[in-house]
Amino acid sequence: MALKAGTVANFAGSLAEAMDNAMKQEWQAVKGVPLPSQGQEDRRLLFAAISQGLFVFLKAHEDEVMNNISLEDVGIGSPKNYDVTQLELNL
Repeated sequence: MALKAGTVANFAGSLAEAMDNAMKQEWQAVKGVPLPSQGQEDRRLLFAAISQGLFVFLKAHEDEVMNNISLEDVGIGSPKNYDVTQLELNL
């Protein structure tokens, strides 16, 4: 299953929705009151744009995300390092 950046029209289950939910939780924790519903459309627009920009950036730089990986086969001994020459993110 591919990760989903999200748009204002397709918000459910997306990174943008997770950001919106985190904003609500942090607001409640810091301010002691629920996040006002006023401005919700603008917040969703902002989080959708940030999420989409992040996905575009990660896709453009996916080969730079990971250079090597260390795998350990249980019972065989110490981990072995492998170079990662190409990475394809499922975004």
